[in-house]
Amino acid sequence: MLELEFAGIRIQLPANQPLLLLKYPERNLYLPLWIGAPEASAIAMSEQGLTPPRPMTHDLLISVIESMGVKLERIEIVSVHNAVFVAELVLSNGKRVDSRSSDAVALAVRAQCPIMCAEDVLEEAGVAIENESDGEEAPEEQMREFREFLDNIDPEDFSS
Repeated sequence: MLELEFAGIRIQLPANQPLLLLKYPERNLYLPLWIGAPEASAIAMSEQGLTPPRPMTHDLLISVIESMGVKLERIEIVSVHNAVFVAELVLSNGKRVDSRSSDAVALAVRAQCPIMCAEDVLEEAGVAIENESDGEEAPEEQMREFREFLDNIDPEDFSS
């Protein structure tokens, strides 16, 4: 397993589809994960240190895990099939819980635990992303775009 870093969220236009970027710094590779707007919002809120007045779903799950005397040790992205990533939550009691990768990352950001990835997943789905103008990495621009997206979103946008 390789440890990845949260690198940001980018909004792909014109569809406004959030793209979560995880970085493997040793080889300057990014693992791009298409995620839903609610998960993108939850990750960005946590990353920016924003706390909602009432617990969101991911906050609730962390509270439930901790109330049972267990901690989220790490998350692992274990496989990818047809661009669908499979993750697992690894708990301090040795149990593993199947998870969508976007939910697993949202929990890892909140719990500040490692984000791990199987090497074969990174080999298959990892990409090098560079800024065309100067060869530098582009996550800061991606975070700016996502912050603009958050500024224009309303909680009712997520109601059923």
